[in-house]
Amino acid sequence: TGGLRKALKSIADFEFVCAPHAVQSEEGSFSWFYSNPSTHDRLTYNCTDTSSEDPGFPESVEFLVKHFEKLGPFDGIMAFSQGACLSSMLAAMKPSTPAFSHLSFMILFCGFQSRITKHEIYYKEPIGCVRSLHVYGKTDAVIPTDMSEKLVKSFVDPETMPHDGGHFVPSSAAVRSTCKDFLLQELRLKYGS
Repeated sequence: TGGLRKALKSIADFEFVCAPHAVQSEEGSFSWFYSNPSTHDRLTYNCTDTSSEDPGFPESVEFLVKHFEKLGPFDGIMAFSQGACLSSMLAAMKPSTPAFSHLSFMILFCGFQSRITKHEIYYKEPIGCVRSLHVYGKTDAVIPTDMSEKLVKSFVDPETMPHDGGHFVPSSAAVRSTCKDFLLQELRLKYGS
């Protein structure tokens, strides 16, 4: 993400937030929530799992509420993979969660709609309270393209930028330009000129 951050540093300040839950099977990896109940003392996450349980989700939302209250307000979110999935649900929570009330945009890389049944409530209505840009890889082997496209359809008037790559944040000139234009448009909409 270095090339992208460099391209946007003149118009955006970044606050990095790491997911609070350690992935027990992968040292140094973290998760916002898991897609299975504890199995043999190992919590895991797989975007293609359909589950009725979401261990860690309520704690992650509370963690973010506190973070936003302490260090916010934040105009938007830029997120990757499971973070993009969670961010879409935060957008749906915006009308009822004061900590997220200032959010007006999201740039979601390799995002997808959660398949956890408890999360269906966040996608019942189109998400129209934030503008969204969705960047995803057509050859992503982790997040199937149809899952990214399903998330896109959850938003009102989404902007999209599919690319030929896989599961990463691309930093091509086209992506940098699209993200910069999206942010500049957001600044004009929110703050004028």
